[in-house]
Amino acid sequence: MIKKIIIYFLITTTLLYGLRYLHYKGLLKQKEGYYDKYNTAFFKKNNFNVLFLGSSRAEMHYDTRVFDSLTGANSFNLSLAGANPQIAFAALKTYLQNSKAPHYLIYEIDYHYLKYKNTEIKEFNNYFPYLSNKELRSQFSKVDARMNHFYYDAYYSFPFTGFKNISTSLHGWLNIPNQIDSLYYKGYFKESLRPALKFVHIEPYFSFCHKTNRDYIDSIISICKQNNTQVTLVSSPIFGGGKIDLCNKQQIVNQMQNIAKINNICYYDLSSLVFCNQRQLFIDHYHLNYLGAEKYTRYFCTVFNNKIATISLK
Repeated sequence: MIKKIIIYFLITTTLLYGLRYLHYKGLLKQKEGYYDKYNTAFFKKNNFNVLFLGSSRAEMHYDTRVFDSLTGANSFNLSLAGANPQIAFAALKTYLQNSKAPHYLIYEIDYHYLKYKNTEIKEFNNYFPYLSNKELRSQFSKVDARMNHFYYDAYYSFPFTGFKNISTSLHGWLNIPNQIDSLYYKGYFKESLRPALKFVHIEPYFSFCHKTNRDYIDSIISICKQNNTQVTLVSSPIFGGGKIDLCNKQQIVNQMQNIAKINNICYYDLSSLVFCNQRQLFIDHYHLNYLGAEKYTRYFCTVFNNKIATISLK
C-alpha cells in the first residue's frame, strides 16, 4: 500500500513539473506583449541607451516609439505595473546582469504614492517563468518571501497560476497573439482600451516619503552612478497637476528636489503641464491614455534634448 502511494506521488509530481515546464515554455515563446517585455528585460542581452523606469504610470506615459523618433535614442521602457522603488530597483539590477548599462535612466517619481511601503508584487504570478533568474528571485524575495517557494515547489505555485496565464501559454505554443499584445512596443503600453476620465470624487490626502522608498530611490541613484549612467528623476502628468489629490504637493516635490540636489542630479516635476486638466487625455487621475502619452512624450523629448542629454544619440 505504501509502495503504491509513493509511486502515485512520484507519477503525480513528475506530471505536475512537466506541465509547469510546458506552461512556462509557452509563456516564454511570446514574441509580443508583456511576456516579450519580460523576456527582454530579464533574459536577453540588450544595448539600449535610454531606459525608462517606474510603475504603470511610466509604462503608459513614455511612448518609446515617439521618443526614439524625436531623440535618435534606442530606448526601452523597463517600468512594471505596481512597482514601488524597491521593485523598480529589483528590475533594474536584474536587467543590468545581462545588458549593457544605458547612457541615461529616467526614473518616474510617483510622489503621490511614496508614503506606502508595498508588501506585495502586483500580478506576481506573471513573473513565475523568470524566477530562474537568481537576481530577480533574490530581489523579489525581499518583497514577497514566497518567491523561493513558487520557484522550487510546483505544488505551491500551480494553484496561483490562473486561467489567464494558461490561456496565454497556449497562445504562445500556437503562435497566436493575445488581444493586447500589439499594444506593447519596447516596453511601452499603449492604453487605448479604457474610456477617458469621468468625474470621480477624490478625498485629498497628505503624502510623504516612506523610509524604505527613500532608501531604494537612493539605491537606484547609486547603481546608476556605479554604471556611469546619468539618472534623472521625473514626475509625469497627474490630472489637475496633483493638487486635487494631495494637500501637500509642494512639500513632497521639495523633498524630491532635495534628494536630487544631494545626489547632484536633476528632478523635473512635469505633473502639472498645461494639458493636465483635459479629461480626454486620462483614464484616471494618475494614468494617461495613448493620446495623453503621445502629447506628454513629445513635450518630454524637448526636456530631454535641451536639458538632459549631454551627448547626441542620433
